[in-house]
Amino acid sequence: MPIVPNFIERLVLFGLNQGPAPMLDFFGALAFRATCVAIKLGVFEALSGGPLTPGEIARRIKADEQGTTLLLEALDSLGYVKKKGGRYANTSMAAKWLLQSSPSTLAGGFRFFDSWATEQWEHLEESIAQGKPAVPFYEWLAERPGGWQEYEAGMIAVARPVADEVAARVKLPAAARQLLDVGGGHGLYAIKLCRRYCRLSATVFDLPEALEVTRKVIAAEEMGDRVSVRAGDFWVDNLGSGHDVALLFNIVNSYPPERSTELLRKVAGALNPGGLLVILDQFKGAARGPTAKVVAGLMALSLFNGLGGRAYEFGEIARWLRAAGFGNPRRLNLFRTPGQSLVLATKAQ
Repeated sequence: MPIVPNFIERLVLFGLNQGPAPMLDFFGALAFRATCVAIKLGVFEALSGGPLTPGEIARRIKADEQGTTLLLEALDSLGYVKKKGGRYANTSMAAKWLLQSSPSTLAGGFRFFDSWATEQWEHLEESIAQGKPAVPFYEWLAERPGGWQEYEAGMIAVARPVADEVAARVKLPAAARQLLDVGGGHGLYAIKLCRRYCRLSATVFDLPEALEVTRKVIAAEEMGDRVSVRAGDFWVDNLGSGHDVALLFNIVNSYPPERSTELLRKVAGALNPGGLLVILDQFKGAARGPTAKVVAGLMALSLFNGLGGRAYEFGEIARWLRAAGFGNPRRLNLFRTPGQSLVLATKAQ
């Protein structure tokens, strides 16, 4: 888990500034890589049936016993496994968040963020120097074998902890029947809303590469009778019409203001009068705690590095919404995902 100093360590490192606090970043990076390797090798899966010795684990993951032992010791120090009587077992944290079979699994997120941080972020210095992405994110993604599948698995990992909260916080009009998930990728948010509103059906609109994953998610969730897909590029293709609700999640921050306003107008054209638009994103100034502030800052930097975007303030988004024909923009902060917020607005009658 993230390196968490105790009271004395916090006092020395942060309160008194007597210790090299930046070294936590050094070892935080190493902790992340160790966890990624454990997931890729299948350490946590090997332990899903119960405690094992290092030798037993090494044989199951087809790895060297000494190397496996050192990895297990590191994972023990991080709180992902625990040792008792010469055997290792998953902690409750690992069982909930890192096992592939867990409904809350973040394992796919580790795989994607590993390649993202080590490959795509490798060009951050160049992007900052030239003021635009050195290697545009979607170009980088397209060049990777299985890149879209890995990316969507990462986005599912990010969505799982917050999807139920989003569905609970978004109050849909009683008459809502048709939902359009623009650039919806995995489609998990649309699925959760359809589960909550039994008369609602949804269409996930995204690129063909993304929809390969969407179809699998819909099938796994057994929602094929109410959630469908439509392939297209939302900058080029018509979004259709007659929708009561539209989702625009993790998109508006990816583009300059004029482009985002253009997209909002296009989404407005797909909604019925009085239709509801729901935006989910990181918003500048919305972070209420230190963790949320870190997440928001790093995500804004990532948007710039890969897409040329940035995190915008709610007031900016509200102006774009009004310019695109929406009224009553309002923001709802989420509790389970630091720094993320919902913005809701209604298309003019």
